[in-house]
Amino acid sequence: MTRLLKASNWTRRQFVYAGLAFGSHRLVARSIRDDSHADELPAWSQGELEIHHIDTGRGNATFLLAPDGTTMLIDCGTTNDPPETAAPPRPDASRLPGEWVARYALRRARAAGRNTLDYMIATHVHPDHIGDLPPGSELAADGSYIPTGLSQVDQFMPAGTVIDRSFPDYGELPPPRAQYAMNYLAWLTARHRTGKRVERLEVGSARQIRLRFPMKGPAFSVRGLAANGRVWTGAGEETRLVFPDLRSIPNDDKPSENNCSIALRIEYGRFSYFTGGDLNADTHDGREPWLDVEAPVTKVCGRVEVAVADHHAYFDSCGPHFVKNLDAQAYIIPAWHLTHPGQAQIERLIGAWPYEEHRDVFATEMLPANRLLNSRWANDMRSRQGHIVVRIAADGLSFKIFVLDSSTELDSVTLVSGPYVCRT
Repeated sequence: MTRLLKASNWTRRQFVYAGLAFGSHRLVARSIRDDSHADELPAWSQGELEIHHIDTGRGNATFLLAPDGTTMLIDCGTTNDPPETAAPPRPDASRLPGEWVARYALRRARAAGRNTLDYMIATHVHPDHIGDLPPGSELAADGSYIPTGLSQVDQFMPAGTVIDRSFPDYGELPPPRAQYAMNYLAWLTARHRTGKRVERLEVGSARQIRLRFPMKGPAFSVRGLAANGRVWTGAGEETRLVFPDLRSIPNDDKPSENNCSIALRIEYGRFSYFTGGDLNADTHDGREPWLDVEAPVTKVCGRVEVAVADHHAYFDSCGPHFVKNLDAQAYIIPAWHLTHPGQAQIERLIGAWPYEEHRDVFATEMLPANRLLNSRWANDMRSRQGHIVVRIAADGLSFKIFVLDSSTELDSVTLVSGPYVCRT
């Protein structure tokens, strides 16, 4: 097959999805590249699903606009890391990341006539996902917390329901004892006190997050795959705990906040998508194998069309099973630090080995130092900076990936990749 491709100057991805028989094998196209540019991302249309990975240079933030106009935000980080190790604020430092994210989401939701969020999800309690305390920040009107990250977005684009991994009872797996965590919990408590919805993720359920309106056409669902080390089994809504009895484990060896991350599988027709916060595969060199939550989660998730790299593709994540289990057509790295991504991780995600099929990899940021470290593979990435938008067609059979310039609020398109045909 390789000889055939070289002889014809075709790539594997230029074979059409309908299938081209070659001997006893069937070749299936994963995308037909369209590297055209557009001036501005076209507005959302009813029936389309959009997933926006927002580049603030300060952490994760993913906005979803569902086919019926349902809105959801997964994480909004605000890190205080110095410029030597972190990306510059995007578009700039004149506003805090929470406000930039809210402004972005409001622009995209305008086409659906929306100015609020139906759901806001915190995958886990770390500053690059829920918000750090910005210098010189002021208290909210009730005086109980400082608006930052998710809580700041809530001020500009109010959330109907906030979903946390375990609020209010974290049991043996409490959040870190840090000011940013206490501030986050104070915000959740303030919401709860005033009658606003705060829920823990219902692992295994595909009913907790729903469309606002019933729709004809492709089925849409959001399945809670994991949280707090509890993982869906794949049968009904059954779950299992992958951690041992935590009472028998020394405090220094207990799962970290990353191991407790929320993971989700989103489906729309034939399209499927995985996101897992900062899950990782680090077992401390085999000493604590149960710390690898990534493997059982991706196994029960199964193949998807698009996957977000766990833990920013840091050195402890995206193990060999990650790509094997998910087998995505495209991987998205929510990067913001000079350590994102790791060398083995980018090599694995791209499929750099001769016997692997090349995969499309997009990153929200790739700092110069990291690009130098990964110079062997960096040029094989589809993009290394900008907002990354996955737009799924109204029939749920295909999708495109757009990269937007994140240095302004013009939402200018710098790259269009696709269309990709969803597999059965």
